[in-house]
Amino acid sequence: MESIAGWYKVICRASVVVLLLSLSAMAELGGTESSIRADQQRLNATRTVTQARAYAVHEIHTPNNSVIREFVAPGGKVFAVTYRGQLVGESNALLGSYSAQIGQAMKTVHNGKHRGGPVNIQLPGIVYQATGHMRAYTVHAYLSHSLPQGVAVEDLR
Repeated sequence: MESIAGWYKVICRASVVVLLLSLSAMAELGGTESSIRADQQRLNATRTVTQARAYAVHEIHTPNNSVIREFVAPGGKVFAVTYRGQLVGESNALLGSYSAQIGQAMKTVHNGKHRGGPVNIQLPGIVYQATGHMRAYTVHAYLSHSLPQGVAVEDLR
């Protein structure tokens, strides 16, 4: 049982390190719509755009079956991102300039003794939720102060 707890610690620490070191050039939370096409090309992925009432959803499907959704307000700002895939590191790049804040908050989850399971972080202006297990991760992050009028958080899945 001790070795399992040790592995959880290693995985959690590694996730935080990857989160903090992630400086990829992806379209990102708080970024602009203009870099989404570059992401599609860099990831060798397919992309579809769906127009909702108050925003556009850019959905990127990668060759390793990850699905990234970037929610873009009419002004072109990415106000929410979701990720479903095998590699937690892929999702970290989507957090952009908010990755350091979220990484610091993750260190304090459960007094630094987080042993796995869902993560729900609510900071001023940003919400980050992650769940999953090896090779099956889901991440949702959004800027609460940037949600377009009439958009419910439940719509951002």
